[in-house]
Amino acid sequence: MGNAPKRKTGPRPRRAVGDGDRTGSESGRLLIVEPEPLLRWSLVTYLSRWFEVFPAESESAADRLLDEQPMDAVVVSDQLPNHQAEEIEAHARSRNAAARVIRTVTTVDDPRNRCIEKPFELSKLAGLLGVKSAAGGR
Repeated sequence: MGNAPKRKTGPRPRRAVGDGDRTGSESGRLLIVEPEPLLRWSLVTYLSRWFEVFPAESESAADRLLDEQPMDAVVVSDQLPNHQAEEIEAHARSRNAAARVIRTVTTVDDPRNRCIEKPFELSKLAGLLGVKSAAGGR
């Protein structure tokens, strides 16, 4: 027993969340549709404090998740091909008309759209999704 190696203590690393995995839950179900793996991981890691998060890298993955259950909120990238962001938004609203949909965009073409321009602060996105305690977030 005296020769056992000491175990390191401290915060555990967060595990990367794959397509279709779920995390946390407080403020409802959130679908994140983002083709860039690192950005998708960052969004999932940050927003899982407040939401049960369902990540998807494509329209087909998003459609499968939306068919399983309605989402309370959707974050969808404008970098999906062939107007897929609009199709995902329509599918999400057909399942839940009150779903909050936020687009992450590279340029804002219409300020009336519910969108946030890349690069953005995660706390600002959380605020758009209705999270009150994220204003001073990391």
